[in-house]
Amino acid sequence: MDILYLGILLCSIAFAIVAIYISMVLKRLTDTLKSLGSSMGELEREMEYITPQLTQTVRESDKLIDDISDKIKATDSLFDSAENIGASVNTLNEVYSEKSKNVSDVEMEQKMKPFVGGITWSEAAVQLFKKWKSAKRTGKNELMVQQTEMVPAKTGREG
Repeated sequence: MDILYLGILLCSIAFAIVAIYISMVLKRLTDTLKSLGSSMGELEREMEYITPQLTQTVRESDKLIDDISDKIKATDSLFDSAENIGASVNTLNEVYSEKSKNVSDVEMEQKMKPFVGGITWSEAAVQLFKKWKSAKRTGKNELMVQQTEMVPAKTGREG
């Protein structure tokens, strides 16, 4: 019978050791969960602070992207116009090449004389306009005369 009591004693000691070990594991698990809970609380407070700022940043980025998209769409017509101008210049060059084959240099200069004169006068008009705008901006009532060196266009009479 003593052996039976000894076996029960050993089983009770083993049960007590297992119970103590399980209680220690549960205590560590409880401490870990408390620490995790407090960390999550801090994270939640920080997210409450950061979330409105992130939302505002996303909204501003969305507005900026819409604005950039609108501005890019607005430049489409400019590039279409540039393409049309390029096509026109190419056509003009082709016509010029065809016509210049049939016309002598003297005849070409005589035909170009009105265009050269128009370009010269348009340059003069642009210069006057710039002077007028500059005088208007600075508040001066008189146009300042500036001497510029004009290079005459080549005529057919010069050799």
